[in-house]
Amino acid sequence: MEVTLVIRDGDFSMEIRNVKTFIRVAEIGNFSRAASDLGYAQSTVTAQIQALEKELGVTLFERNGKRVSLSAAGREFLEYAYDMQRCEAMALDHFSQEREPHGQIAVGVMETICASHYGKIFRQFREEFPKVDLKVVVATTLDCMDLLERGKLDVILTVDKKIYHPNWVTVHEIPTEICFFCSSDHPFANRRDVPLANLIRENFIQIEAGCNYRQAFEQYLDDRGKTIDNVFEIGYTRLIIDAVAANLGVSLLPRFTLDENLKKGKIAVFTVKEYSISMLMQVIYSENRWLTPALSAFLRTAKDVLI
Repeated sequence: MEVTLVIRDGDFSMEIRNVKTFIRVAEIGNFSRAASDLGYAQSTVTAQIQALEKELGVTLFERNGKRVSLSAAGREFLEYAYDMQRCEAMALDHFSQEREPHGQIAVGVMETICASHYGKIFRQFREEFPKVDLKVVVATTLDCMDLLERGKLDVILTVDKKIYHPNWVTVHEIPTEICFFCSSDHPFANRRDVPLANLIRENFIQIEAGCNYRQAFEQYLDDRGKTIDNVFEIGYTRLIIDAVAANLGVSLLPRFTLDENLKKGKIAVFTVKEYSISMLMQVIYSENRWLTPALSAFLRTAKDVLI
């Protein structure tokens, strides 16, 4: 559906498609990539932005080679642009003949969450809302945050320290313990206050670089002038747990990923003297976008599974 927003103040009209193009360029910071995302030729994007600038009588972007950034006027107009986009989405949802949630939502999630029983969120949502096109992007917390900021994702699920952003809404927040664990046959099994000096002599099986709880632990070591020499990196949570269960080393993961194997007695947790990590499971969306029925349904499903 093509919608034209008309503001009656002299001879002035503004097309919502140009406004949406402006938003995409503002989020991505690149004309050609925005054109690719929108399915336009770059010349079309340039023409749409020029039409907006002519109508508003301001320069919206400052060009620096291929990169562009918002001008002062562009930053001011972006708030109005988001309001226009939300109003369009609200109107389309209101007059839609569909009674069930439909459309598309894109969810960013850490691999660690997918590999746990929390992966049920996506299965349950698909079963309950088959008309919604669900896109799941597995990425690190930093990548998920970047994609949410650039409008590539509608919602993210992550484990991290409390995330603050002026335009983001945290709808669910659950304290999460990050645990050291080993094979049930390992000397550390179920021990409390293992000395740090003993821990760093072990073979350590780490999640991929860039993971927040790995970074937190490595920063703790670095602050004390310590390192782990024998690090084996695996990018998949289940493979890490299997390797630890086979007594190939020790590791560090959120407690919720370990529950099943702890019950089976394959692995055991232990604590490190004078050190512990706790973070938050967080479900976050951007208030710059209309909270569609599809997204609202996903947030309800997430609440049912998480809480």
